[in-house]
Amino acid sequence: MLIRKGLCLVWLAAVLLCVGCGGKRKYGKYTEEQMQQIGLANKYDLPAPSGNSMVLAVQSETISSDEILTITEQTLKLAAGQMDETAFNAQAQPFVRDIIRGKITDILLYQQARRTAPDTIDDMLEKAVDSEVNRFVTSYGNNYALAESKIKEMGMDWRSFKAYQKRLIMTQSYLSSTLKDEKRFSQQELRNYYDQNKDDVFCKKGEVGFSLIAIWPEEITVEQVAEGETLQAAAKRIAGELVKELENGADFAELAKQYHGDLAAIGGKVLPIEPSTNAMPEPYNSLEATAIGMQPAQIEGPIEIDGHLFILKLDTLVVADCKSFEEVQQLIEQQLLFQHNQQQYKELVNKLVMNSDLAQMDRFTEFCVNLAYRRWSQS
Repeated sequence: MLIRKGLCLVWLAAVLLCVGCGGKRKYGKYTEEQMQQIGLANKYDLPAPSGNSMVLAVQSETISSDEILTITEQTLKLAAGQMDETAFNAQAQPFVRDIIRGKITDILLYQQARRTAPDTIDDMLEKAVDSEVNRFVTSYGNNYALAESKIKEMGMDWRSFKAYQKRLIMTQSYLSSTLKDEKRFSQQELRNYYDQNKDDVFCKKGEVGFSLIAIWPEEITVEQVAEGETLQAAAKRIAGELVKELENGADFAELAKQYHGDLAAIGGKVLPIEPSTNAMPEPYNSLEATAIGMQPAQIEGPIEIDGHLFILKLDTLVVADCKSFEEVQQLIEQQLLFQHNQQQYKELVNKLVMNSDLAQMDRFTEFCVNLAYRRWSQS
């Protein structure tokens, strides 16, 4: 599980956030965020490998084991220190193999892009990279020194940054021209997608959280009862006095700790729940109904239920809301189109990778995993 968490994919919600955003850099048909989701794994030009390492040749380029360990260190180092070698290998093998496959994919896509590029591509790339460098510096307020420091944090200098941008622009432009987006979806397909994903994607659940001071008349002490008062009257008087203290700035949680209830020890706080689900027993369901009609930080009380008295403070309130089909129809169409293009990308990559030496990739993966365990198991 430790390693699996290191290989999470960005899913639908991220796509919906980026679709239609203004001012985003685009490569052909796709925004920068969409291209990143497609799966270009090699995000940075890493420092040159050092020390003993194995090298995997991919056409005219190489991938070193040191390079793979640099990429995977944050995930594998923790796991190696907590697992025996057998368990580590079982979890690390697929993780490392995916990283290596991503690196191979990047190289193959770039090489394919070079082969299909026009003769004038280098001049075109120089102009595009100059524009990208200017955009990058501008994003840091035209502060060249600050932009350069950010480049160094990525493990690059300006030379390697430009080289990385050339590869990125060329590869992404190649994908943009290769992946066809003529696919059209019927109204029924869009509606089916909406119905299937409405609750998880297009609806926001309501939430209410509140705090309570609970006063039980039977727990009122003799010292708290004024002459001629009943316990019930004393409880109402105390509740009224507490409300005045709160209005004058007293701490709600501290007052709640002084009175009855299982919640007293935690300052009377009721964790946020989804409204109208009968998630709590009485009297909390009735108090929840009162809380829904209040404003955050508002105090209400004393409220009497079955002879017991409560002072209620609303902590959080989120109103449930669902986007209509009409509101999200364009986003759905964009998402379905992107899924279609992503499938095209997978098919393209599979064809490229199948022409690689998969047996050698497996041996390289095994070497990297064994090296990682030897290096970090005692950390």
